[in-house]
Amino acid sequence: MRHRAAELGLGEIRGDHAVINPAIGTMAQVLRGFLLILWISLLVATVVDPSAVNDNAAVATVVVAAVYALKFGWRRLTAWLGVNRCYLCADGVAVTGRFGRVRDSVAWSEVTGVQQMTAVGHVVAFHRIEISRSRSAVPLWFVAPGAKSALVSALLDEGRRSGALQ
Repeated sequence: MRHRAAELGLGEIRGDHAVINPAIGTMAQVLRGFLLILWISLLVATVVDPSAVNDNAAVATVVVAAVYALKFGWRRLTAWLGVNRCYLCADGVAVTGRFGRVRDSVAWSEVTGVQQMTAVGHVVAFHRIEISRSRSAVPLWFVAPGAKSALVSALLDEGRRSGALQ
């Protein structure tokens, strides 16, 4: 996928970061969070009254470990395939969709501003980033997962380096 982003004429790729589909990514974060809360409550119940839970704690621990292992594996696979990625290039930004094709891109020379919204809760955290363009009314937007996303700081640093942002 990196070669497709490089073919856009946006210069050298300086970094690529994961982005999520707002609905599916947020739902997955919430479900993993609730699974973790359920697991912790099951472990607390096991400590309080060991006879009440029997061997369920071991099974629940295996399920939680499998879910988080699948999450790690999915992140590695999507990064390798170029699925749902934001490529920060020397001359712009390119975002791919769920099939690895470039969904949208913008050159730094067209950027008029960047707006960011952060949502952080007990089970979900993400940043919604919207890049305004000078020639188009439709902004480029994407969602970066996590409370402290490396994508946000890298995007702002790259925008300042190129002169598009103050």
